[in-house]
Amino acid sequence: MTTRYASPLRYPGGKARMTSWLADRMLSSPSMLDIEVWIEPFGGGLGAALTALLDHDIPEVWACELNPALHAFWTCALDSDALADRVERTTATLDLFWRSRDLVAASLAGEQIPVDERGYAAFVLNRCSRCGMVLGNVGPMGGKAQTGKWLVDARFARPDRLADRLRVIAGLGRSRRLILRGHDGISRIEELPGSGIEHEVFVFADPPYVGVGNRLYAEGMDAGLHQRLATALDRCPAPWALTYDEHPDVAELYRGHRIDRFEIPHSAHHGKVGAEYLITPHWSAPVLSNPLGKGALERVA
Repeated sequence: MTTRYASPLRYPGGKARMTSWLADRMLSSPSMLDIEVWIEPFGGGLGAALTALLDHDIPEVWACELNPALHAFWTCALDSDALADRVERTTATLDLFWRSRDLVAASLAGEQIPVDERGYAAFVLNRCSRCGMVLGNVGPMGGKAQTGKWLVDARFARPDRLADRLRVIAGLGRSRRLILRGHDGISRIEELPGSGIEHEVFVFADPPYVGVGNRLYAEGMDAGLHQRLATALDRCPAPWALTYDEHPDVAELYRGHRIDRFEIPHSAHHGKVGAEYLITPHWSAPVLSNPLGKGALERVA
């Protein structure tokens, strides 16, 4: 059985559709020990990780999230059913959107706001903003005048169903199958060599895009951080897979590793087919088909 919409978050470029390929890659990777932990250093919506936990018998996921508002959301979602209960009572309105955006903006600016308020505001903004972005300057679905085809409550029409998803996540938190491991995901990768667990983990990294990442994400990555990630993965003894936007810098960053170009549709592009890069270690098995299950796959390097 496949869990549809395992994540309660809308997320640009989410990789939930890659879950079957990623889970097979993780469980079939050659290792001295059984691989039991899926590490996601750029948490975002965790669509692939959640689907892997619920549908593919992946024992445990460790996630990191740099955006303080999203980190607060995951902290609250994993802690208890309190966020789910609050969401179930919520009616999405334009006023709630603006108040939530103000809280997220303050959080991103470093103001000290209670974690439950930050987490709830991040969730409201994600469900009610254009494209699901959790930024301090994002606009509401339907626009300020609410004259668009989809209005501010379009993705909050069934709060009971959203609450159900959140209660599943709280259960994963209680069972310690989904664990939030801090903010800086690159540090988690850098710690793996010589850690004693490097043969028991699989890393799936879906970082902010090189080309537009700083516009899509509150916590984007500059050239130095993209290089730091590339260095960490190059030295990583654990099996890993990485997705990136189709950008010329990526080929240089991952010189010596396998790079495949695969077709991928983005809802933010109104169903048009784009392409991304899938990078895997030079020592791993070759990628033979599009990880989404359909569409073209082309070897780049």
